Amino acid sequence: MKWPEFKVHCYLAFVLRILLIIYANFHDKYFRVPYTDIDYKVYTDAARYITNRESPYLRHTYRYTPLLAFILTPNIFLHYDFGKLLFSLIDIIAGVLIKIILTKGNKNKCKKKIGELCALSWIYNPMTIIISTRGNADSLSVVLVLLTLYYLIINKDSFITGLIHGLSVHFRLYPIIFSLIMYLSYRDKYNIIPNRNQFKFITGCVLSLFTLTFISYYYYGYEFIYESLIYHLIRKDGRHNFSLYFYMNYLSVGQPIEVYEKIIRVLPGILLLVALSFRYSNNKNKIELSFGIMTQAMVMVTYNSVVTSQYFFWYLSLLPICIPYINISIVRFIILLGIWIIAQALWLFDAYCLEFLGLNKFHSIWIDSILFFFANIKILYDFIVNYDSNLLNKNY
Repeated sequence: MKWPEFKVHCYLAFVLRILLIIYANFHDKYFRVPYTDIDYKVYTDAARYITNRESPYLRHTYRYTPLLAFILTPNIFLHYDFGKLLFSLIDIIAGVLIKIILTKGNKNKCKKKIGELCALSWIYNPMTIIISTRGNADSLSVVLVLLTLYYLIINKDSFITGLIHGLSVHFRLYPIIFSLIMYLSYRDKYNIIPNRNQFKFITGCVLSLFTLTFISYYYYGYEFIYESLIYHLIRKDGRHNFSLYFYMNYLSVGQPIEVYEKIIRVLPGILLLVALSFRYSNNKNKIELSFGIMTQAMVMVTYNSVVTSQYFFWYLSLLPICIPYINISIVRFIILLGIWIIAQALWLFDAYCLEFLGLNKFHSIWIDSILFFFANIKILYDFIVNYDSNLLNKNY
């Protein structure tokens, strides 16, 4: 049987998403647990304020760039499902970028078939499909990070790379953790003075980030600064989530955080992010850079004080680029995936019992969060130990 062309898979994956979007309307109407993400309703309400020439931050809990609300204004005057269709299309574009990065990289590039299989692991990933069709906007953040990698690895235009990176940071704050490794990837081997490419990268990044921030501040003032930036830095969410620190946050709601507690909580993640930046910022082998960014995303999500399902998007979108260079068997990979899914399923079960059945499951969720933390650490360790950027050259 002839293998379908990659574009055929893209069409099929998009149609699958459309069917789920249609189903979501039925599900939301007749089932107790809604299919549509609550954040999608928040985006839509914020977009409605935009169409009325008001601040999107009038919508309580809208804590994103006003650019997102503006993009989703067709939800109001065209169709409520516009945003879901957009996010689904962005998912497919992300898959195309994954294929291009893998098959057209300047060194140790994959064969076309391997690149396509890795891209298909993204566009057919059940979590990817569900999160985007539920109406979560993280697919937009993901595609901006992948586009940054495309220009860094293939196009090699440091100024445009900086422009897109600045846009991605404005859109969603988390890509800022990739700034150091990207900057270091342009360095000369023994020169500590910034070179031309580093200067262009910084210039592009500052230009786009400052311009978008200034425009947003001009229209919405301090409210924009607080809700989309400051809030994410001081956020202390007492609601149940996957974070290792969930229970501590829950018990200390309304109480000030001691400085030493903040340091103990933040320092391990920061040290790991800096160490990974220096370890994988190889300007000769950009594939290592992709792997470094993926591990940084895993570290940031795993050690974060708040972790929700859509955060997994941030590293799952980068994993397909790294899979061909991780020297583990399919069986072992499946076992690691099983550990990750089981640990997550345990948490989800107890969270359901708490949220919908009213059972006191706080201790169980806390234990589940600890198990999930160590499951992620184990997976990250195995990936790092078994990573080999020259693996394809050895196999072919």
